[in-house]
Parts: sequence; C-alpha cells; structure tokens
Amino acid sequence: MAEGPKTITNRVSSSSDLPTAAERKQWDQEYTRHKAIPSSDRDDPSRALIAADGPLEYESIDVAVDVGCGNGRNTVYLANKGIDVLALDFSTEAVARTKERLAHSTVSGSVDVLLADATAGLPVADQSADLIVDSYFSCHILKEATLDAYFTDVRRSLVPDGQFYWSGLGVEDEYYQSIADSHPGENMIVDPLNDIPKKLYNARNLVAELPFGDVPTVAIELLFEDEVAGNSYQRSIVSAVFNN
Repeated sequence: MAEGPKTITNRVSSSSDLPTAAERKQWDQEYTRHKAIPSSDRDDPSRALIAADGPLEYESIDVAVDVGCGNGRNTVYLANKGIDVLALDFSTEAVARTKERLAHSTVSGSVDVLLADATAGLPVADQSADLIVDSYFSCHILKEATLDAYFTDVRRSLVPDGQFYWSGLGVEDEYYQSIADSHPGENMIVDPLNDIPKKLYNARNLVAELPFGDVPTVAIELLFEDEVAGNSYQRSIVSAVFNN
C-alpha cells in the first residue's frame, strides 16, 4: 500500500478558493435540512459505484481521491477495500459527516478529509492518484469552461493508466422529468426542494457530454425505484469508467 493520502496532497484550497457563501449554504442546508437528494442521508455506498466493481481494478489501486465525498459513504467503501483515500468536499456539513462516519469505522487511519473546492484545482500532486471517484459531483458544474478545466485537472492528477469513475443522473429520470418546469436549459434542472442545479446525462452520448478526451471503457445506466420527498419515482443513474 502507498504511504497514504497525505503523500499526494499538494495544496489545500485557501478560503479564497472556496465557493461563495451562498453555494456553501445551499449544500450545508441540503445535509442539515432539505435532504432532497437521497444520498445525502444514506449510509450504503452508491449502487452505481458498486455496479462498477468489475471494471474498476481495485487490486491495483493504492490511492484514491473521492471528489465531492458528501457524507463519506463511498469514502468508507473504498477504504474498506484497503485503499488510502483523500476525501474532498466544499460543504462544511459534508466534511463533518464524513469525519463522523470515519470515527465510527475501522478505516479512519486510511483516510484524509479536506475542505476544498475541486473546481479550484484538485489538491493533489501530478500523477499521484490511481483512482478518482466523481460520484454526482461534476454533474453540478454547469459552466463549460469550469467543467473542461476540472476534467483536465483530473487527468493531471491520475497516474498513467489510472482510472476515473464518474456518475450523474440520467435524462430518463422520472423525478426530474416531473419538475421539467424548473429546467433553465437543455438537460439542466434546478431542484425546487433545495435550489441546487445539475445537468442530466444521456448514457449513449457521454463521449460528447463529458470532456475527458477518451471513450469510457464502460458506460452503465441503472433504472430503479426510489423515493424523493415521500413519493416513488423511477430513477436513472448514468455512470462510466475511463482509463487515463
């Protein structure tokens, strides 16, 4: 195993790099009040990440970065596989929940948790991560230039032949179809339950929609029933694995 996540840390975002107070407040309130996103209050790791277990080469992964770690459910899942994990989020509430989850786990010594804005640059050294996990993070980046810069930074941070796991919500998602009036643009929505914007994705068009620069080794769409605000919907999760 590598020496640990501290060995890949290059810079921690300063306060000037963090999102505006309004953006932090939106996400902090999602964790403390709204919980409109089911994963905000869920203990199990993402079912899409579990579905990608086959394509992800865990036996060759020593260090992973969990970008937008949320409540830490995926962070602990990765650490339980013997991986050293650097968990990043710009929400103080998310970071607090990740640290609390780790305190009740057996893998806290394998994880470093940082309050950092990944859109200001991933706080890791060049070619230092074997795996970068983006579970519903970059789907919230609506500005094309910011998204391009983020994906460029992902590739900078990965070792040669490292892997990038990505997931977002699909255009077939029934809940988001039900709030179509909140769409500010094509395949973009603002959830009225928490005012958080996101882009929806088409599993058959990820090469054009994700500026990674390569074809994914695998693309998956999961359709399943889940609850949002007490109502049941058919949800759609789109995910992909890329090799650097």
